[in-house]
Order: sequence, then structure tokens, then C-alpha cells
Amino acid sequence: MPVERELLTLEARDGALHDALLHVDERALRARERRTGRRTAVLHAHGIMGNFLVGTLRFLPAPLARAGWPTLVLDTRLGNVGQLFGQAVFEDALLDLEAGARMLRDRGFHDLVLSGYSSGAVLATLFASNQRRYPVRGLVGIGTPWSLPDAARRRSERFGSEPSYRRMTGIARAAIDAGEDRHVVITRATGPTALPRHSEVYTYRTWWHSRGPEAEAAVAGSRIGAVRAPILLVQGTADDLVIPAEAEALARAARDAGNPDVEVAWVEGAGHAFAGSEQRVVEAVARWLARR
Repeated sequence: MPVERELLTLEARDGALHDALLHVDERALRARERRTGRRTAVLHAHGIMGNFLVGTLRFLPAPLARAGWPTLVLDTRLGNVGQLFGQAVFEDALLDLEAGARMLRDRGFHDLVLSGYSSGAVLATLFASNQRRYPVRGLVGIGTPWSLPDAARRRSERFGSEPSYRRMTGIARAAIDAGEDRHVVITRATGPTALPRHSEVYTYRTWWHSRGPEAEAAVAGSRIGAVRAPILLVQGTADDLVIPAEAEALARAARDAGNPDVEVAWVEGAGHAFAGSEQRVVEAVARWLARR
């Protein structure tokens, strides 16, 4: 029986509508349920590029479903046009994950494992850190940055972005205080040229709430200590957007806060998109899920 995919529209509590794609292999699900007595599903949050061209959306959900873990890939207000239209605010995006979790619960899944890629991993960490409101049985972070604001500042200083991080902070703060929001293009934000591929586009509001110096919700390092569920961090050793040492720093913060079940899975030679290393990511996540 092949993996079936169901396109869904989910409504968050604030009325926002989002697409989601549920991957299910019914035979594998029933077999795992017979062995474990549980119905476990994975809720996966994309990164800023919330599509099937980059990152984990293109390769992770179907293999997990074939192994008996139905996987719901949820579009959130953080992805694609969210940061262009002023909607990409981490605290608000929690409502999107909540809608996905509610849908899976309504379909009879007993246990929920949160998974996220890149900025989606930061969002998943934020969600899992509030265990009382959002109970989860596990957290999988793939290419998880310690802090999106720190990463943006570090790249700005490295490549000489225009505007600079410091200048952008002043511009965005003034705009937020004045209740204004406009688009801004930051050149040399991710690379050494002013070409579009090294540029980023935000509104003042979305930059301030995801990359600004006061964007606490976008700092996984300050939230992961509150996660009490088992944690897996999958990190490529050749990642050029997330410093690989950040994975061990996140793991150490979780362990120091009292979480005894934290694991880092290194993917040797893999970059941020894990191109060419997809199977090793799938195997690391599936092994971790199976042991628990």
C-alpha cells in the first residue's frame, strides 16, 4: 500500500487558514499500533522557505509514514510570503502548530512528536517548551539555530550587509514605535554579493519579531531548557547557515536544565539543506523514534 497524501486546510484560533499535507501509510500505521499499543504522529514545521524545493519537506515525511509514523507537514505564517506580508511572528505561529496538533488528536493519535527544520525547528522548540499547554512526546530539531537574531547579526557583520544589523535595528525599532510597516531589502544578508540570492526581504515588523535583538521567541537556546520531552538534534557538519557547534550547545543547555534524554545526530559533510544526505537524516530520525 503506497503512502497516501491528504491535503488539508487548518484554521488557527485567530482565524488564520493554512494548508497542510498529511502523509499516511495505513498498513504501516496499523502494524506499529499493534506492536506498541499507541498511535503516534509527527507534526513537522518547515523553515522560512515553506515549500518542497529545499530542506526536509522534500524527503522526510513519506519515509516516516512508511515506517508507521504518519507525518503532517504544516504550512505556517512564518514561511514564504509570511515575512513579506508582515505575518511572520513566532508567538502567533504557535497557533498554527496548535491547529495541526488539534487535528491529529481529533483523528485519534495518542502521542505527538514535534519536528522542525531550520527556523521551523526554532518554532517547534518554542512550542514544546510549554509542555503544560502543548504536551508533546518528543522534539526533533533539524538544522536548528541557537538564535535567529544572533545568526542574522553574525552574517551581517561577516558580509557587510546593507543596511547593517545595527542600522536595521534602529530603523525597525523606530518603525514599530510609530506603528508603521514597510518592506525592506537587505543586500549581502547571506553572502558576499548584492545579488538577489544573497539578499533577504522582510517587513519591519517581521524582521523585528524574528531577527531583531529583542526577538526572544526566536532564540531556541533560551527555550530548549524548558523542554521535558526527549530531544533529537540533527545537524550537518558542513552547514554554512547554522554553526554546527550550536547543536551541541543546544544539547548541553537541555541537559543542564535536567533533561536526561538529549541526542545529537551528526550528518558528516551535509550542508543546511542536507542535499545528498537525505537518507542519513531519515535513518537518524527513524532510529530515534523507534527506540522510543
